[in-house]
Amino acid sequence: MKVQAIHSLAAEVDKSHQPKVQVFIVRHGQTSENALRIIQGHLNTNLNEEGIRQAKLCGKVLSKISFDTIWSSDLNRCIQTRDTALQSHLERLPDSRIHTTELLRERGFGDVEGYDYQTVVRTLRQRKLTWESVGESTQAFQKRLLKAWDEVISEARMDDVKRVIIVSHGGSIFCCSTVWRKAIDFGLFLGAISSLIHILIKRRGFVLSDQINTGVINNLLNTSITIVNVTLKSDGSVLDGEVVEFNNAYHLKLPETEDGSIEEEIVDNF
Repeated sequence: MKVQAIHSLAAEVDKSHQPKVQVFIVRHGQTSENALRIIQGHLNTNLNEEGIRQAKLCGKVLSKISFDTIWSSDLNRCIQTRDTALQSHLERLPDSRIHTTELLRERGFGDVEGYDYQTVVRTLRQRKLTWESVGESTQAFQKRLLKAWDEVISEARMDDVKRVIIVSHGGSIFCCSTVWRKAIDFGLFLGAISSLIHILIKRRGFVLSDQINTGVINNLLNTSITIVNVTLKSDGSVLDGEVVEFNNAYHLKLPETEDGSIEEEIVDNF
């Protein structure tokens, strides 16, 4: 799906007669550590120049969509992405609708944070260790992501929130399969966004839209947009959920003006 899908998916929920909460999930922009394939985990790294550019392009697309609540990891690279991409929304929303939480952080990798990926992989193999032996366990990681998700949905149900946006982490260098549905079956992804989608599908019965091309999305791109539609029962409890978009970063391919912004008339057509 191209950028047009982002606005059309939002419009579909706006027109729905059934109670729904639509959750946009955005990966932070690029950091210098991303470019060097350095494991960040809980390191408090910042966006580089390219990451800021990516966040601005993402923000051009998101500016056409109304959000009721904003959630973000408390690490700088996510906060900077949020502040850049969602500036107009932050100015409009009250402080009570803007949340930062460590629950949305990337997986913690302990002593290997700050080292490049290939060096760590080589060391783990030499010592016959797995990723599970360093830092935060998969169980603890998934537990806090699910807690964050439940807080997001709980607020949405109580405050009549229709659309939420989350800024979190990708950890895309850890993707272990080019066939995403197979990877979901085995829980191979370690990045926060992919892990959240994995546990929603495996534990909460959410489904992955047939429209998503699973053969080309194992690399979660910086500032990519993932969308989850959650259908509510009349009592406010969750009926079902569907991942309707994953890893949409077509905004990074849009033509820009000399000052680096997207042509306004192009965005208006999405």
